[in-house]
Amino acid sequence: MNLKERMEKFNKRWDVTSDDSYQESFSKFKIRILNIFKGIDGRVAKTSISSFCQYYGIKEVWHSQPFGARFWSTNIIDRLNGESGEKEFYRLIEIIFSLDITTTLNYDGRPLYSKNTLFNEVVEAINFSDINVSIVSKDDEIILYPKGEQMLDEELVNLPISFLSEGSGNHFVQALQFYQEKKYIKSAESLRRSLEEFLRYKLKNTKGLDANILELQARLKSDGRDVQIRNIVGSIFSYLDKYFNENSKHNDGEINDPENEFLIYQAGLLLRYINSNI
Repeated sequence: MNLKERMEKFNKRWDVTSDDSYQESFSKFKIRILNIFKGIDGRVAKTSISSFCQYYGIKEVWHSQPFGARFWSTNIIDRLNGESGEKEFYRLIEIIFSLDITTTLNYDGRPLYSKNTLFNEVVEAINFSDINVSIVSKDDEIILYPKGEQMLDEELVNLPISFLSEGSGNHFVQALQFYQEKKYIKSAESLRRSLEEFLRYKLKNTKGLDANILELQARLKSDGRDVQIRNIVGSIFSYLDKYFNENSKHNDGEINDPENEFLIYQAGLLLRYINSNI
C-alpha cells in the first residue's frame, strides 16, 4: 500500500475532508514539483538551457565561484519557481521534459536519475494533488492535458497510447496536445488519422478510413462477433467519419471543448476494442 492509499484510508476512517481551495491545492502541487525538479539545471545539457532561455526570451545567467572555473545555471528552476499561472506552470513542466535530461546510473546499473524517474515522481505528485491536470508518456514524448474522469483517462486515454502503433500513437498524442492548446479542429483531425492508421496497421492494408470501416465490419463478421456489437461499432465509426469529413478533414467546423473531449474518449474506446478483437 502506497502513502496516498494509506492516507485515503485514514481520512475515510476518521471522516477527514480537505478544506483547501483550488488555489491552495495548486500551491501545494507547485511545491511538490519544485522539490522534484530541484537542481534540474545541473541535470540537463547546456544547449538545452540555452534553448529554454531563448524560448522564454529570458537572459541566460550563469553563476560562478569567486575562485575556480565552475559555472552553474538556475535559469530553469528560477523560471519554474517564479511562475504563478496554472496553465503556464504545466507548460513549463512539459517543456522541461522535452529537454536533454542526463541519465545517472546506480552502482548496479539501474537509473538513479533520468527522464523516466522524474516522470514517475511527477505522476505521484499529480496523484497526491487535487488539480485539473493529467500526464501521459509515449516513447520520448510526455504531455500534460486537462484531467477528465480518472477511470476514463486511464482506460481510454493512457491505455491506448501503450498499445498503439507508431503512426497511430503519434497522431493520438498530437490530438491530446492540440486539445490542451484548444486547437480543437487539429485535435479532431489527429484523432481521425489515429483511427485510420491503426485500422491500416491491424488490417494490414493502406486503405482510407471509410474503406476500412467496411473492411472492419467484414472482419468482425468472419470472426463471429455479435451482430449487434458489429452494428454499434460500425455506426459509431460511420458517424465519426462523417463528423471528421464535415469538421476537420475537408472543412473547418466549430468544435468546442466538450465535443473534443467526447471525440477523444470515443476514439479511445474504438481503439481499445479494435486492439482486443482484431
